[in-house]
Amino acid sequence: MRRETFLGAVSGLLAFASTAIAAYSDPSILTIEGSQRTISDRYPVERLRSDFENVEIETRTPWTKEGETIKFRGPRIADVLRRHGLQGDKSVQFIAYDNFTSEILFEEIQSYQPIFAIDRACVSADVRTGRCKAEQEFTPLSPEEQGPIFLVWPYDQLPAEYVPARNSIWVWFVVAVRPVE
Repeated sequence: MRRETFLGAVSGLLAFASTAIAAYSDPSILTIEGSQRTISDRYPVERLRSDFENVEIETRTPWTKEGETIKFRGPRIADVLRRHGLQGDKSVQFIAYDNFTSEILFEEIQSYQPIFAIDRACVSADVRTGRCKAEQEFTPLSPEEQGPIFLVWPYDQLPAEYVPARNSIWVWFVVAVRPVE
């Protein structure tokens, strides 16, 4: 009987582990988790474009040169969290494709309105290389640009002590969000 119980437990753990691994196997899909890490929904990049209002933030990042800005576009993180009832939680974790995890207070999200950046504005070099057509405004973020999903903040609105102390809030290759329990 003990052997059967042990084998059942091991089998359950393996099933759970394979589900967790499968949930994050595609960096172009954002998984929203609920309590006890149950999957609430999965958003391919195209659904992030179509299911939410996409807003623009023109900002620098901790890694761009002084005075250099990039215009990003994507849904507000607060809107995505609200849709899944996560706005009342004290903090949420953002998990990157490489399992890097950043815990961010909901208060910070409400105060600074970061976005899940999925696009950036086209520039003249993009037109020359064929990445963008002449009339095209935005292009999807590439992996070299921290895409396909990059957590972007309005840099100049952040308190001075956030840089570099809180650079971990700029999560790239975001694949999951979960409440902190």
